Amino acid sequence: MTEDKNRDKVPDILLNSLNVKGFGDSEFDFQLIRSLGVAPYGGGTIDEILSIVPTIEAGQPETWVKAFKELATRSKKLAMELMQKGDTASAHEAFLRASSYFRAAEYYGDPRDSKTRFTGMESRDCFVYAFRSADFEFEAVRIPYGDDFIPAYWISPVSETPGEKKRVIMMFSGFDGTSEEMYFQCGAAALDRGYSLLLFDGPGQVGMRRFSQETPFRPDYEIPVSKIVDYLLSRGDVNPSKLALYGSSLGGYFALRAAGGEPRIKAVIANSPITNVFQYMTGIAGKEALESPLDIYLDSVDEIPEQYLSKVARLKIINIILRFGETSMKRAFEKMKEFTLRDSLSGIRIPFLGMIGESEGKIPMSQAEEAVKGVSGPSTLRVFKSEEGADSHCQFSNLPLANAVLLDWLDGVFGRRP
Repeated sequence: MTEDKNRDKVPDILLNSLNVKGFGDSEFDFQLIRSLGVAPYGGGTIDEILSIVPTIEAGQPETWVKAFKELATRSKKLAMELMQKGDTASAHEAFLRASSYFRAAEYYGDPRDSKTRFTGMESRDCFVYAFRSADFEFEAVRIPYGDDFIPAYWISPVSETPGEKKRVIMMFSGFDGTSEEMYFQCGAAALDRGYSLLLFDGPGQVGMRRFSQETPFRPDYEIPVSKIVDYLLSRGDVNPSKLALYGSSLGGYFALRAAGGEPRIKAVIANSPITNVFQYMTGIAGKEALESPLDIYLDSVDEIPEQYLSKVARLKIINIILRFGETSMKRAFEKMKEFTLRDSLSGIRIPFLGMIGESEGKIPMSQAEEAVKGVSGPSTLRVFKSEEGADSHCQFSNLPLANAVLLDWLDGVFGRRP
């Protein structure tokens, strides 16, 4: 009788079985939007991502890692089955989703743990698998950088005109993004416009740390970017007068710094423009954390009880210390004082587009305005509004709009594809 009563409660038509809600936690909610935001470009599906939300506990990063890794593994398994059947287009799509999900799992992994590095490599491998049979020129390249190398991807539409020189956008992320994520964030949209891509992970960034864990961020990012430009111009199929650089998040600082010191770059986009990393990161961490007489050291951070330092805050501090190549939080913030544009800002004489969401805060907005006013070349600042659904950091909540703005602007600088 109980079963019959329950059966009567099932509706004749059920449009959706998902309970759509976030975590009630600003950090976890933003990371959820970050994963959902790339869905229009093949970085996931809304239902797949929302289906794992009930298995994730806000403030418990290990539950996030487990849920996204399991989702990524299922997508990878599906992709491999489809590839074996010869369904290459569907396999391409499934591998892309798997790459994006592994990236999400990597985000909340402990960077000191080899399992996190393995998860990141899974994201990379799935990305490479995705393009093995895609209708694009594709190369996973290693660009020499001292004793190390900069991992990068060359992706380009197949040219229908022999000898055609390509318009290229060099794309890279910031503090915690990856080159694979940049494909979903903007690269796929740029390919549709006929641009060629060089996606890369520079010193200190997640993708490079998968290979070289001892390589930290450096303030003079024109040095590694010059290696990228060297590689591109050595190819012989790149138009040297149509070479753009796009930096996302903390990459906004790196891109502007590089543009001020590398004259072969012909246009620069910063999303968002950062002129002073110490000031910017202090705004995120809060002055009270730095004013405390106590420091947090990498070799003892795990001994701090969770009631004094949450798991998420612990991971952030560990990442800050490691990526700036220091041994404690205060030393890392002291190192950040070297990361300022200073004279290089006025040295930017090429077209510059700054992009920022209006809800990012006073410090990011003031730095964006400083950057646009401080360059010597033509500059534009695009502020994304809440009514556009794009006011979040890097516009993850409305990437199609952000990409339309970016690519329309760049078409105006370089000329549209014939």
